[in-house]
Amino acid sequence: MTREQKTVLVVTDSKGGPTATQKISFSQPFDEPGTAAAFQIRFATEQGGAAISNAFASEAPDLLVLSRYTSAGGLDWIARARSAHVPVIFHIDDDLLAVPASLGESKYRSYNDPVRLKALRDNIESSDLCYVSTAELGRRLKQHGVTAPIVAGDIYCSVSADEVGALVPSATGPVIGYMGTAGHSADLALVLPAICETMDQVPALNFELFGTIKTPPELARFGTRVRHLAPVADYSEFRACLRSLGWWVGLAPLEDNPFNRCKADTKWVEYSLAGMAVVASDLPVYHRACADGAGLLAQSRDQWRQSILRLIERPQERASMIEAAERKLRDQYSHARLREQVAGIFEQVLAVGAKAA
Repeated sequence: MTREQKTVLVVTDSKGGPTATQKISFSQPFDEPGTAAAFQIRFATEQGGAAISNAFASEAPDLLVLSRYTSAGGLDWIARARSAHVPVIFHIDDDLLAVPASLGESKYRSYNDPVRLKALRDNIESSDLCYVSTAELGRRLKQHGVTAPIVAGDIYCSVSADEVGALVPSATGPVIGYMGTAGHSADLALVLPAICETMDQVPALNFELFGTIKTPPELARFGTRVRHLAPVADYSEFRACLRSLGWWVGLAPLEDNPFNRCKADTKWVEYSLAGMAVVASDLPVYHRACADGAGLLAQSRDQWRQSILRLIERPQERASMIEAAERKLRDQYSHARLREQVAGIFEQVLAVGAKAA
């Protein structure tokens, strides 16, 4: 750390340490090689009592960030920050105050537990600022009655310029795919009929799933033409694995509901970085990303099927779309731009200072 750098302690209540959320939002933009960032990022996981004091003593943070922190221990961290006159930001990238049943019974029950909801709201309201991933999420939290100041980011997921175009050759035959977690089965169901119809129409077409999402039984009749790839936990390794798959087309269906409308265009970023043409749901989440020839938007079953076929059958159009997406990644989704965005929020909070203890 240089003498000019300030230390930001990012805390998550995930038992396994920083998740993809924290790596996307903080690690990647601030740890980019060859950059001289004004802030250094340090991480801590949920701890209690003396462990919190020890974390403050060892890191001496200038700023505390609670990232997706949904347990009551957040107030202990905030209290310690108050005693040290350290400002606190609450960071959130999903509407965790209203998780829908479509994400699965386990997540629905866990996130909607009244004790957890109260802890989440207390943590947000006790912070100096709430930093949200999208403007729509900011509006949604205000609808939920959140009174803490809210600042929304313009971009969420970013890339290094060196990553763009650094690809392995694409698959020799047509492969389309979807990557996601088990909570996205309702999203995949939106395009499943179009996938089946397209595979019937194009006998050489293969379909792959990547992640914890289960293979729908409707695909069993295609035998070895359907492949499921195990999830990769580490986010950097996940992105490298995705780049190695060589899919011609990455699918980004999204069920239209208030929860999903708060999401960022992360799938478009990850698919585009992997050299895949993208077909996404025709929702505001993907409008900016897919504009200017950088992706196709689809809504109806026929639109999904026709868009997939179009990109399979027109290799030059597919290549042009990938090139347009890569230009957009460099121009609008760089680590440098996200770093500037987040650093501006840090500086804003530091200028105002912490609430009184």
